[in-house]
Amino acid sequence: MKYLLWISLLFIGESHGYVRLTNLKCESYDKSFVVFPECRLKVLGRGIIGANIHVKLLKLPINRMVVRFITYRKLNGYHPFLFNVSEEHCRVLRYPNRLRVFYYFYTAFMPFSNINHTCPYNDDIYIRNCTLDDRMFAKVPLPKGSYKLTLEMDDGVVNWISIINIHFEIDVD
Repeated sequence: MKYLLWISLLFIGESHGYVRLTNLKCESYDKSFVVFPECRLKVLGRGIIGANIHVKLLKLPINRMVVRFITYRKLNGYHPFLFNVSEEHCRVLRYPNRLRVFYYFYTAFMPFSNINHTCPYNDDIYIRNCTLDDRMFAKVPLPKGSYKLTLEMDDGVVNWISIINIHFEIDVD
């Protein structure tokens, strides 16, 4: 019992430091398919920065979308680090699997978005006041530094249609 408590504190314990968003950039490669009316960071309070993204889908309904997650770490420029994963978004939402990397990213963004159902998507996608918390990185502890998370979206037929770059800093003890 004593060991179980110690192990749970190791993974859940209190941390001292911060995880914060530093930059956000959204770009559409196919403006006939998707545009971004809003893509900005907003100060929500002292030291709290939230991301707001409005993805306007123009060719509805969306029945298939491939999403690629790539993480980069800033050393001398940004270099690929830890994840480069492509997933078929609709399939993953229909059959969630806690052992896949996509599941952790999805559950981190889910409370802030309207992406709470499987395909088809018939309306715009919103992410409102999404903040980063050091508890989000409990399962995947990252060393201190600057990072970039790239989300690339593909319509599943032609090629990559949009890209969202999320820059953040981690300074957790």
